[in-house]
Amino acid sequence: MPKPKVDNNLKMEKTTNYIEVKKFSEKAKDIIGKTFIHVSDEYQILFIKSGILSIRIGEKLYEASNKTILFFPPGQTSKIEYISKYFEGLSLVFDTDYFLLCLKNQVKLCFYPFFQLNSLPLLKLSSSQWMKLLGIVEKISFEVNNRESWNDDLLCRLYLNVLLIEIERLTKLRKDEQHSSLSRKRLITSRFKKLVEKNFMQVRKVADYADKLFISPTYLNDTVKGVTGQSASEIIQDRIILEIKAKLIQTEDTVSQIALKMEYQDTSYFCRFFKKNTGVSPQIYRETNHLQTI
Repeated sequence: MPKPKVDNNLKMEKTTNYIEVKKFSEKAKDIIGKTFIHVSDEYQILFIKSGILSIRIGEKLYEASNKTILFFPPGQTSKIEYISKYFEGLSLVFDTDYFLLCLKNQVKLCFYPFFQLNSLPLLKLSSSQWMKLLGIVEKISFEVNNRESWNDDLLCRLYLNVLLIEIERLTKLRKDEQHSSLSRKRLITSRFKKLVEKNFMQVRKVADYADKLFISPTYLNDTVKGVTGQSASEIIQDRIILEIKAKLIQTEDTVSQIALKMEYQDTSYFCRFFKKNTGVSPQIYRETNHLQTI
């Protein structure tokens, strides 16, 4: 597979606390044939308004037309093979931090079925379903481009949550959902990420996850690295950091209390671990991001 390349037509540079809605049209033909890998904390949904798009997602080729939405979770690879004339779409991109800064106890992004690596990455909609979702996306776009206060930004976040909930309802209504065929390596990676989500608070060694999957730690690391671009240990650390961020943003617990809840007995080590992975201390992160939640 070609070395993944980053192109701003498909995905933006990695930032924090980020959301953007951009038009995606036939003029983006310069990205045809380039392989993209979606970074570890960034999610993308592509809404196709008109035209035809042939795209390879993972190892399978899909053809999507009007009133179809495509999902790109972190770690997913994609390569556009063909864009038809008069193609028009909207690309919604946001990161994990932006999603966190809204509701307490909200559903975590990785729990949505359409953001699973082993789920069908596209959803064909009826006219009424399409108009309903498009209306929400257009509201998000308007609010994103006209934000003047924190309340305006909160509205963007709320609309984003509404959009994801509505998409989840539609995926549950799909009677004959077909799962994309996964290679052994992608299947192992998917199972590993699910195990991490379930056990990361207690299990933090790659070897322990390898035991659960009945493979060697080296093979697990090589497999996960080949599929996602990250090592198994980096994925475990990312999930721990995400949980710490959520507790800093969504609770009033002290840093020491959060450290204990995250199974760190040494608060100083906990702070060094967080700063090493984020670039800032827990306290600075909280002061920067701890907005009032509802």
